[in-house]
Amino acid sequence: MFKIPPLEQLQACLGDPSQPIGARMRASYHLKQIFQLPTTSPDLQATIVSTLTEQLPVKAHGKLMRHEFGYVLGQLKSPLSIPSLCASILDSTDDCICRHECAEALGAICSPSTPSPMLNLSLTTLQKSMSDPSNPIEVIETCQIALNFISWKLTTPTSETSAPMACACMLSSYDSSDPAPPHPSHSGMSVSDIGEIMRDESRELWERYRAMFSVRNKGGEGAAVELGRALVEDRSSALFRHEVAFVLGQLQRVEGLDYLVMSLERVDEHEFVRHESAEAIGAIEDDWERCEEVLKRFLNDEDKCVRQSCEVALDAADYFGLNVVVKEDGDEELQGVGVIEGEGIFKFAGVKGTTISHLNIKEKSCGLKV
Repeated sequence: MFKIPPLEQLQACLGDPSQPIGARMRASYHLKQIFQLPTTSPDLQATIVSTLTEQLPVKAHGKLMRHEFGYVLGQLKSPLSIPSLCASILDSTDDCICRHECAEALGAICSPSTPSPMLNLSLTTLQKSMSDPSNPIEVIETCQIALNFISWKLTTPTSETSAPMACACMLSSYDSSDPAPPHPSHSGMSVSDIGEIMRDESRELWERYRAMFSVRNKGGEGAAVELGRALVEDRSSALFRHEVAFVLGQLQRVEGLDYLVMSLERVDEHEFVRHESAEAIGAIEDDWERCEEVLKRFLNDEDKCVRQSCEVALDAADYFGLNVVVKEDGDEELQGVGVIEGEGIFKFAGVKGTTISHLNIKEKSCGLKV
């Protein structure tokens, strides 16, 4: 197993925006891993939330890293982060990618157990932002989805929200908090039939989101193709397409690769769709030579968010599979995360004999799972 770097080391990394973005992303996911350990105390959890919320508004990190802070805070589901998330959503000068991720985080956090003041603050913020026509459509749509999700959680009996919502073939095996639940009625449907619902642009976005996660949970080649078609055929919502790209990265199916490459190659596509497509390409290992070629090709893209996403995907590949050094004592050392050494290289002790593949940095907690 891998060793988690000390908290102080992770805080120092995140407190320095000049550190490589791959290192800062790994540090943020190490904090997530520590937060979710059963032995982590409430005080330490509060410290982790504070560390992330302090960095969220630091614009020197860049919008890609800051939107990752928002994502991680949503996965932690701590009400302590709600004021900071709301402040970002309401800041009209902030980038829509960051505001979107913070709104999605509120949807993940809020539940019947959320303290009333924090729940009311979240609902007020989301409703205000959704109703403001001056906001980017991506922010408006995210607030709408988040409100739908919170409403679903508040009005659905607890036994139903905590219990499986479908048959075993529909249950999620992914370690992430999704912005919408699959629909129980999809359990008896074919992947192609659910895909038709997902791609139907006349339906409400919430309904299409639920179909998206139903398709993902069904899994397999057919799911990758249905999602791929949605990614390249949809013309209704960049928010929807970006979520589809993320889900394709979770599936890690090579059948989705052509669609992801097509999405990344569309220079007129919204940057956060292209960014998510790049990270998803980095998660596919069955045709890594092609994935690597595509990612390297876009390292000099005009869009910084896209460039950094390709950099992060390649960095994760190096960290997980291409940079293992055998030391004199026979142990293996991975160049990847921990303390800065040399030209921005991080060192992190590995385990002899461990095989590590190219993994999605977002869904695999930066290498903490082997």
